[in-house]
Amino acid sequence: MIIGHFIKKSSQAKLPLFFGVFPALVLACGFQSPSAKENKAVSGDRSPKGSIVAQGRLQPTKGILRLSALPGDRVEKVIAQAGSVVTQGEPLIVFESAKLKQLELEIARLKLADATLLYQTSLREARLAVDTAELKLRSAEQMQKQAESNLELVGRQTQILQGLEEQIKTLESIRSNPRLRGAVGSMEIEALRSQKIHAQSEYDRSLLGATQAAQTAEDLVAQAMSVVQSAKQAEEDLKANPGYRSLEKQIELLEMQLEQATLLAPSAGTILQVNALPGERTAASPLIEMADLTQLSCVAEVHEADVGLVRIGQVAQMQSASLSKTIRGKVSRIDRVVGAPQIRSPNPLARSDFRSIAVWIQIDPEDVPLASERVQLQVEVSISP
Repeated sequence: MIIGHFIKKSSQAKLPLFFGVFPALVLACGFQSPSAKENKAVSGDRSPKGSIVAQGRLQPTKGILRLSALPGDRVEKVIAQAGSVVTQGEPLIVFESAKLKQLELEIARLKLADATLLYQTSLREARLAVDTAELKLRSAEQMQKQAESNLELVGRQTQILQGLEEQIKTLESIRSNPRLRGAVGSMEIEALRSQKIHAQSEYDRSLLGATQAAQTAEDLVAQAMSVVQSAKQAEEDLKANPGYRSLEKQIELLEMQLEQATLLAPSAGTILQVNALPGERTAASPLIEMADLTQLSCVAEVHEADVGLVRIGQVAQMQSASLSKTIRGKVSRIDRVVGAPQIRSPNPLARSDFRSIAVWIQIDPEDVPLASERVQLQVEVSISP
C-alpha cells in the first residue's frame, strides 16, 4: 500500500523524483539487486568459504621507472616504442642538445691531443735539461779532481825546496870549517841559493794557480749540482701537474652532459608508455615509463581486522573482466603501515570508510605473461585461509 501511494505520487510529480525515491524505498523494504548479491564479497568482507577478499592492483615487482630529462631541452628523435623490450644503456630519446655537446666534446678532444703533444715535448725538454745538467756536473767534478791533483802535485814541490835548503846548509857548514873551506866555493853556494829562490817563486806561483783552480772547480761543482736539482724538480713538477688535466675534466663533464642529452635505459625492461614527440620541449613530467615485466605482483588492500589472518606463503587468486582467466600467486609481503584504501571497489554498496594494510602477492611465473598485459589493472583478490 505504501509503495502504491508513492508510485501514485511520483506519477503526478516529475520523473526524476520517481527515480530518486524508488531505489530508496526498495532498499528500505529489504530488496537487493542481483548484482549486489554477486558482489557481496568486497574489500574487508569474507566469502562463504572463509577467504579474505580485497581489491588489488597489478604492478611490476620492481616498480615502474618514470624517466624524464632536464627541462628546457627539445626532443629531436624518439627511438623507443611502447611494448618494445630494451636493454640497459640502450638509447630511448635523443635531444637537440646532443649535437652541440658532441661538437664541444670533439673540440675538447682536439685540444687535449694538442695539449698532450705539448706536454710530451716539454717533458722531453725537461729530461734533456736534466741530462745536460748532470753532464756539466760530471765535467765540473772531473775538473775538481784535476785541480785537486795539481794542488797535491804542487804540494810535493816543498820537498824540493827542503832538499835545496838542506844542501845549502850542508855547503855552508863545510865552508865554515877551516880545514874543508877549499872544498866548497862561494859561487856554488850562491848558485844553490839562486836555484832555491827560483824554485820558491815557481812553487808560490803554482800553489796560487792550483788553489784558485781548485776553488773554481769546487764552485762549478756546486753550481752544477744546483742546476741538476732544479732541472729534476722541474721535471717532477711537470709530471705531477700535466697541463692537460683540466681538459680531461672538461671532457668528462661534456661526456656526462652528452649522456644527459640522450635518454638511456637505466636497466633492461619493457617500454610501457612514450610521452614524447619530436619537437616538444622537455618538462618535469616523465617522457618514458618502463618496467621489468618478468616479475609481477599484486598489491591488495586488506581490511585491518583481517590482516592478522594473512600469512606469508598463502595462496591468492586474482580475477577481473579484463583477464581471460583467474591468475594465482602467493603472499610475499605484509606491510606495517595502516591507512585509508586507495582503490575503490566497483561495487557501489561496498564500504569505503575502513582502514587497510597493503599485502603483496607474488604472481606465479606461469601467469606473469597474462598479467603483464594489464599493468596497473584493478583486480578482485581472494586470499585462501
